[in-house]
Amino acid sequence: MFNSAFEIIGEIEAAGGEAYIVGGAVRDALIGRPIGDVDIATSLRPEEIQNIFEKVIPIGIEHGTVMVRYHSESYEVTTYRKEEGYEDFRHPDEVTFVGDIREDLARRDFTMNAMAMGKDQTIVDPFGGQQAIKDKVIQAVGHPKERFFEDPLRMIRAVRFASQLGFTVESKTEEAINEQAPLLKHIAIERIANEMIKLLAGQHFSQGFHVLCTTGMMEEFPLFQSQFDVKSHVPYVSLNSWPEAISYFVEKGIGENVKDWVKEWKLSNQIRHSAESIRMAYKEFQLTSSITPWLVYRLPRSLDQSFVRLIQAIHGEDHRWQVQLSEQANELAIENRKDLAFQAADLIQLFHDEKKGSWIEEYMTRIERTVVEGNIKNDYETIKEWVQQWNRPVNN
Repeated sequence: MFNSAFEIIGEIEAAGGEAYIVGGAVRDALIGRPIGDVDIATSLRPEEIQNIFEKVIPIGIEHGTVMVRYHSESYEVTTYRKEEGYEDFRHPDEVTFVGDIREDLARRDFTMNAMAMGKDQTIVDPFGGQQAIKDKVIQAVGHPKERFFEDPLRMIRAVRFASQLGFTVESKTEEAINEQAPLLKHIAIERIANEMIKLLAGQHFSQGFHVLCTTGMMEEFPLFQSQFDVKSHVPYVSLNSWPEAISYFVEKGIGENVKDWVKEWKLSNQIRHSAESIRMAYKEFQLTSSITPWLVYRLPRSLDQSFVRLIQAIHGEDHRWQVQLSEQANELAIENRKDLAFQAADLIQLFHDEKKGSWIEEYMTRIERTVVEGNIKNDYETIKEWVQQWNRPVNN
């Protein structure tokens, strides 16, 4: 993608403009991390970019941004700009196009993100981003209070970078976070949630978690306000998704249940269902301190890794849980109820004189669990003979 971006820059320069790769791609290239999206800043206006390239999508043209499709990849190309006024603590009240890349870099959040790379791979670094990377520090561009007032979410981004990169937050930047943490109440919880889960999933999550607690930011988050000992709840391993994070914190007494988390953090129903499945599996695990066939059977396979991480987050990293879960999954007698040799219709036929009711589900669950646990063979005649020995169903 860098090579294609350099070609885009070359075409812009051929048209009389100037352009650079900017932002996180430059930072990650210098650190040696995998590159995500590649963004480009240019001296040309959006309409001029539209005249240069065949496939251009005006995704934010009022702020100078268009999407250039080039070699089947997408590149955001934005005109150099400066911003003023942030009434909503996110969007600038006024955007002014400028002609100098250094003015454009001055509006960015942290020095390590305020660098630009030309097509010859030279680095424009007016705020010491390369030194910050060398020193492994996260430092705001210019005055930290101004940067955080413009968008308070940047405070969480600072901690998220600490979690992902293992960098420390520079002292003045951390002081500003301490003072301005209450500004987070102006930020949509959906934006906070997006940063929070990236932070919890970071390789250095415990470092990021510590900064959240010591700066007072955690107190601004839903369900954490009344928790005075959050620092004692740092998980042993990273939490890579919201379902496992919710399950972990509920187990630690932060929030009463999954529904509280989904409501307060405005998360999706899919996350709620997954978290409830993981919670159910963990309750089963607590009964025996082992991963049973019935637990594995009821846990969706897509949640296997999340469940193992939850156990490790609570009890410590131990690879035996992964091995045990995999072994149990491979040895299951059935994958779901449809695999049973004896179905509900067979049960109803066996007790044809009985009125249909809740007993059907109760009996089928009993059959299902007994087969899964290996206490009876999944064979029609075997199950039928066994069921015939039961007391006749009682309808309530």
